[in-house]
Amino acid sequence: MLDVPVLETERMTLVPLGDDHRDGVRALWSQPAVVRHSGRVLDAFGIPIMMPMTSLDDADRLIAFWRKAQADGWGCRWAMLLGAAQAFAGMVGFNALRPAAEIAYHLHPDYWGQGLMLEACEAALDWRLADKDVARIDAFVEPVNGRSIALAKRLGMTATGDMSEGAERYSREVGA
Repeated sequence: MLDVPVLETERMTLVPLGDDHRDGVRALWSQPAVVRHSGRVLDAFGIPIMMPMTSLDDADRLIAFWRKAQADGWGCRWAMLLGAAQAFAGMVGFNALRPAAEIAYHLHPDYWGQGLMLEACEAALDWRLADKDVARIDAFVEPVNGRSIALAKRLGMTATGDMSEGAERYSREVGA
C-alpha cells in the first residue's frame, strides 16, 4: 500500500481521493472541456467509464480505480480542496511512480487561469521527488491542449517527440 499523505499549499489541501469526493469527481468529469483531453478512463476492472461522466456510480468507479492503484502501489490521486470551504476544484496525481513518475492533472473549468494547478502539481512533485528512485518526471499532453503544455513547461518539462495514444510526452530529468 502506497502511503499518500495530505499535502498543504497556500490555497489548498490535497487529500487522497476518497468516497467523500464523489460529488466533486462527477462534477469535474462531467465537463466536456475536462474530458476532451483525458484519454480513455477505465474502472478498476478495466471497463471503460463513458465520458463526459453522468452519474455518481461512475464517480464511484473512478474513485475505486484510484484507491486500488494506491493500494497496489503504482499510482495515486489527490482531491484538490480549496480554502476553508474545502471546495473540490480538481485532481492531481501520478499514473506511474518510478523510475519515471508520470504526473496527471484535471481542473474544473470554474478554476482555470488562477494558477491552482501549478500550485497543486508543485506540491505533488515535491512529495514524489523525495523518493530518490525517481529519475524522470513525465506528462503526456495532446498537442492541441495549449494550457496543459504551458503547465508542463512551467514544471520544467520539455517535449520529447515521443507520442502515445495521440499525446506527446513532456519530460524532465531528475538529478544528474
